Amino acid sequence: MRTEEEILVQFDGWARGNDLVRAAVLTSSRVDPKGTTDFLSDYDIELYVADIMPFQKDDEWLSAFGPIIVKWPLRPRSTFDEKWLTRLVLFKDGVRIDFQITDQTTIEPDAYDNGYRVLIDKENLTSALQEPTFSKYIIKKPSRQEYEILVHEFWWDAIYVPKCLWRDELPFAKYMFDNVLRYSFLQKVVEWYIGLQNDWSVRTGICGKMFKHYLDVEAWRDYESTCAGANVEENWRAFFKTIEFFRKLARAVGTGLGYDYPMELDEEVTQYCLRIRNTNTKRR
Repeated sequence: MRTEEEILVQFDGWARGNDLVRAAVLTSSRVDPKGTTDFLSDYDIELYVADIMPFQKDDEWLSAFGPIIVKWPLRPRSTFDEKWLTRLVLFKDGVRIDFQITDQTTIEPDAYDNGYRVLIDKENLTSALQEPTFSKYIIKKPSRQEYEILVHEFWWDAIYVPKCLWRDELPFAKYMFDNVLRYSFLQKVVEWYIGLQNDWSVRTGICGKMFKHYLDVEAWRDYESTCAGANVEENWRAFFKTIEFFRKLARAVGTGLGYDYPMELDEEVTQYCLRIRNTNTKRR
């Protein structure tokens, strides 16, 4: 596998020899002073070009960086912003480069507040960029309304899991459990809990990838206990561990911020879920 130095030297040679390239900026983990990288870390490069049409037409230009295993999307197109063209590429030596390409001429001074490194700039497009504050993804303190809505909606959606488990509807149960409860509710409460403990000054990364770094040993063990495979009994145990963990952290956040936790709602929904769990009547 090519080293970072080899990749960036190769890119520099290509960019300087391509008249369409006006500027290029490296972003994400490779420019984050608190970030860590390994052999799986990709290169996030934003390309500013004079004419985007050749990049929309085909991917012939990518051959300069080596043979390809797979790329996304299949054909060049915009994915997150119509002004940007997306080409995410995994090369055969394991190197991955995520290109975002645009022909826009103006770069806002705070466009790269989460960190950047200018790789090349032929026309001073990046001259007005400000020093990054790395504050974009810092966990934000929830308002009372945000807290109350999230806690209430967690207890509404929680009832779907035992309902589906009792019916032996594993796909729907896993969707509600692992997708909705975990990533719409539990993840946010864990983030708030970590934010509260760290004076709202830290980031935990996409999908909580840094949770283990910030949670103490007991809390991380509690988080692990919320995970389950395909076994139905295992999912029952993990579900009740999840609502217990959610309760513990949500109450801590509420206490820390002076917000009321709806204990009566919690108890009534929990009892309802337990009744489903303990119902032995067979479905007809």
